[in-house]
This record gives sequence, C-alpha cells and structure tokens, in this order.
Amino acid sequence: MKKLSAVLLFVFLVASFASAELLTTANPIGQGKWAVLGAAFQDSNVMNTSGYTALSIGGYAGYGITDKLDAYVQLGQATISGLPAGVSSSTMGYGLSLKYGVLDEKTAPVSVAVGAGYKLLTSKMTGMADGSGNQLLVGIGVSKMMVPFIPYGGLSYRSTNAGLAGGVADSTQIDVTIGSAIAWSAQGAVFVEYTLQSITPSSASGISNHSSGQIALGVGYTI
Repeated sequence: MKKLSAVLLFVFLVASFASAELLTTANPIGQGKWAVLGAAFQDSNVMNTSGYTALSIGGYAGYGITDKLDAYVQLGQATISGLPAGVSSSTMGYGLSLKYGVLDEKTAPVSVAVGAGYKLLTSKMTGMADGSGNQLLVGIGVSKMMVPFIPYGGLSYRSTNAGLAGGVADSTQIDVTIGSAIAWSAQGAVFVEYTLQSITPSSASGISNHSSGQIALGVGYTI
C-alpha cells in the first residue's frame, strides 16, 4: 500500500465520526439530570470508494447544566473495512460539546437547539506512524414530540484538521440528518437516523468533493 494512500485513509478515519450526536433531538436533558447514549454508525463510499465502509461505535454522557444548556462528553472508535489484505486501521475520538435550546414546544410548534463541539482524534494504521488530529463542529437541530416518536432533523458543519504537513489530510463537510427517537418509556428511547454528508477534502489530497451516506442506530436513557 503506498504511503499516500495510507495518509488519505487517515483523512477519512479522522472524519468518520460524522453524525448528529451533537443534536439528537432538540429537547434538553433538564437541569441536574444525566443522559447516556450508545450508538453505532456505518458510513458508505468512504474516500469516494464504494468498496470501503467505516463503522464507528461510540458512547455519550450528557448533563443538564440548566433547563436549556446541556454538556456532553464522547468516546468513540472507528474502523474501515474493505482494505487490502494485511492492512488494518483504527481511530479513537474523544469529544466535548454543548447544546443550547433556543425554542421549546411549550411556546413553539417545534423545539430548536444549536450547539458546538470539539473532538480530539488519534489514529493507528498498518505501515504508518500513529497520527492525531482534531475536529470542530457547529450545528442546529429541530425536533417534534409525537410520542412515542420524536422525529428530528439537523444541519451541521465540520472542519477536520489531521495535523499533517501541508494540510493534505484536512477536510470540511456539511451533514444533513433526519431521524427519530422511538420512546419505550419516559426515560428511554431507541434512535434511528440517516445522514447525508457532503465532503470537501483538501485540494492537496487529490480527492474530489463527494457525498457519503451514514446510517445510525442508538439507545439512550435519561437518569
């Protein structure tokens, strides 16, 4: 495997934590309450190659600082399948984000929230030195209580800095997400969502702009 190819795979490993995990629904947790979420995300068309897929598994914990402001911490791992024989890869992500409720359904037809987040990313790949990078995220989300369903949508912007000379592995992307929480109780819900990602790699990477689809499934619980 050529070194350049390994570098470019690193680009998409560090960018593969794309999801609406910042937004989920626009409903806040509630002051003094905790929420946890475990989820799996599968990306297709990784590196603009239909044979590569990325699987990310993550866990999130959130705390209601106020009735409108939530803080979240995240831990996740991503791997790419379909690589040549003898090549393996793994990326870990550690994140912190804030979500603020702008509107809620007590006074409006829908709930609206905005948020921002930061992730530290580290990557290991066969035949390549360990790499590191970071990702910034801002987004807005809308949701509607239709118990047991809570449909939601989100729009987010991500900027990934892979920390490599010349910015060869940097990228930006815009994600559009639709999904729904399906509540089984007042505290627990299953989350199903789809995200369309529009990815713009660095011009130095030699990869053209492209789109990638992501499906996700998660289980959340408020304590």
